[in-house]
Amino acid sequence: MIRMTTGNGPLGAFLADAAASSTAGTLALIAGYVMLILVGFFGLIILVQMARGKIDITEIIEELDGGASMSRFQLLVFTFVVALSLVMMIATTGRLPELPAGLLALLGISGSTYAVSKGIQATLPGGASDQGESDASHANEAGKKSAGGR
Repeated sequence: MIRMTTGNGPLGAFLADAAASSTAGTLALIAGYVMLILVGFFGLIILVQMARGKIDITEIIEELDGGASMSRFQLLVFTFVVALSLVMMIATTGRLPELPAGLLALLGISGSTYAVSKGIQATLPGGASDQGESDASHANEAGKKSAGGR
């Protein structure tokens, strides 16, 4: 015998849960669209400012010597490809997909390649570490002179 009540019975509890999840789902959908509109608006503002020449992106992948940086370019392109793919997946399915661990690993490798590149540049002649070493050698010489001058 099936008991169908709309009060406190099993069907009433099921309907109450469905109504609550429907409301929460609707609010989440509205919040998602509001965020999408805001991000799109900010992106449009940035594009307009770039077109007017107020935001200069000519040096975005440039090294200190004026040449192009492959590690910066790789990070930039890979990040845009992943971001656009994610936006397309969300637009077609209507939900946030699970990101594969391999994709996250590739993003990490791309970011760490850029970080290692910056570390190598800092240790080259004229880089930040040479400046630190010369400061340390000057401090040692100053210490020796003050100790010897007593």
